[in-house]
Amino acid sequence: MHSTRNVMGAIALIAALSGALSACGPVADEGADGAPTADATASPDTGAPADPSAKPTDGGGTDGGEYDCGKPPTLPPGVKMIEVGLHRDASQIEAFEAKPKCTPNDYIYHGEGQPKGYVLPADVKGELALGPGQHKKVGRDELSKHIDGCLREDYNVVKQPFACYGNVYEITLNAKGEIATMSERWSV
Repeated sequence: MHSTRNVMGAIALIAALSGALSACGPVADEGADGAPTADATASPDTGAPADPSAKPTDGGGTDGGEYDCGKPPTLPPGVKMIEVGLHRDASQIEAFEAKPKCTPNDYIYHGEGQPKGYVLPADVKGELALGPGQHKKVGRDELSKHIDGCLREDYNVVKQPFACYGNVYEITLNAKGEIATMSERWSV
């Protein structure tokens, strides 16, 4: 019984500490009289416990979400983000344009709108994610097999060291409008 109380006490302590450590957002500065000042700014480490009834706020995210992610990421010229929605065969996919959406863990990409058809030519330069910042170069057949396996959630096809990360890819197009490069996004 005594060890159960110790374990429960440790769990409660960890939960309380994790709640306090995960709190973030603007905190009002106080004037000399203890009242909030009009020029309140964010303080990274106030030591104050989080208010569990407070909702996250949109502190600059332009997508109208309820979380504070700051300014949304921008892609370099010529790079497009897509979420594959349908894999027709080795040479064709249908994908949604993926836009950044603010979540509790920062921006992730989600497809929206109407899907568009894309051609995967035989000389497409593919990259599959191995982890953060790590990719393996692959040809069209391996890329196509991976896309199909992820869409079907078939983990007999998608095996280690690969995994599925939401079917989001960074692409560039060639002069014909076909996909020239297609790099799997590790964290959507």
